[in-house]
Amino acid sequence: MKTGRAELICTGSELLTGKLNLYAPLFHANLSALGFRIAREQCCGDSLEEIAEAVRAALKRSSLVIACGGLGPTFDDLTRQGAARALGRRLVYSKDCARILSFNYGLKKLPPNFRNQCLLLEGAKALENSRGTAFGQVLTRGRRMLVLLPGPRREWEPMFPNFLDEEIRAFFRLPALAQVKLRAAGLWETQAEKLLRPAMRRFRKLDFTILAGPGTVDFIVSGDDRRGAVAGAAAACRKLLGKTVYGAGEDTLASAAGEKLKAAGGTLACAESCTGGLAAKLLTDIPGSSAWFLGGAVTYSNQAKLKILGVKAATLKKYGAVSAECAREMAAGARRAFGASYAFSVTGIAGPGGGTPEKPAGLVYFGLASPGGSRVFRRQFRGDRAFTRACAANFILDELRKVIK
Repeated sequence: MKTGRAELICTGSELLTGKLNLYAPLFHANLSALGFRIAREQCCGDSLEEIAEAVRAALKRSSLVIACGGLGPTFDDLTRQGAARALGRRLVYSKDCARILSFNYGLKKLPPNFRNQCLLLEGAKALENSRGTAFGQVLTRGRRMLVLLPGPRREWEPMFPNFLDEEIRAFFRLPALAQVKLRAAGLWETQAEKLLRPAMRRFRKLDFTILAGPGTVDFIVSGDDRRGAVAGAAAACRKLLGKTVYGAGEDTLASAAGEKLKAAGGTLACAESCTGGLAAKLLTDIPGSSAWFLGGAVTYSNQAKLKILGVKAATLKKYGAVSAECAREMAAGARRAFGASYAFSVTGIAGPGGGTPEKPAGLVYFGLASPGGSRVFRRQFRGDRAFTRACAANFILDELRKVIK
């Protein structure tokens, strides 16, 4: 199957000095539907020469190049100028863009910074920005296309369905790629790969990607689905992964558990210690979760465990807060306090300090109280504090969705 090669250039010095760039997956979702794979993604600082070199090199390698960011009104927004230098083209003032900005912002005369927003690459088509002042731009040269987009997601994302999809589709005329993302929990990346090898050998013409998370794995199948190959491969992979699969697409462990609670007419409460409310946060990220999630308690201290959850003082004295016995009583206390049909607890040592030879950092106990009784789990996670907390939250949400009837 013929597919297009695309490159993504994200500009902004902040991307090189601490700000996390998460745009590649977002652009992939838009471009795969247009028949393109992203072959390369890079970040450039706010430097005219760096931007020009990045654009120049990308256009030699790929048929579609998208530069995102650096189209604003301030001194360090240099993407227009960098692209112009790379292509040897002038920047031309667009009266049409000026009229649009004047109308949108009720201005009789545009201030200098707004006038800068009206500069287009010679021969480029402007893409109107419904949520800002920076116009997108599309320029074609031979069989290549350069697209300039504003940096904020809320500004560039609507440009795809409103303008850009049709521009790319009409120019390149490529068949769309299909994609299925399966989401599994309780597996590490290497375990998932071993299980999925038979399907990958069977469907060799498709593309497969494994993405590891904290106690989770995403497995992506993509390619030409005109004969049902992607759907067939996804079905085969789902069968191989079995009950570890909790959803597809943008499903989460919390939403998977929530759907089962909703279907069963159940309610949920939780008690957290080392996760500090992270599991409750994941649950309340879901719109409508108030229908089944009653509440949670972050009982970080022993005193809070005693007073709020009714954990016995003798339990804490004999076994400690990080123990199976404490986890069981925490879950039972949360279920009782909130009147929920299900409740879970998390108590452990997130690290990096606080551990002992008997109870090392990363040790976590979990309690799960349900109409069918209670269970306790013990896990040892290896990673930094944030990774341990994320693994712990994901683990108990996975066990919760399994136990709901």
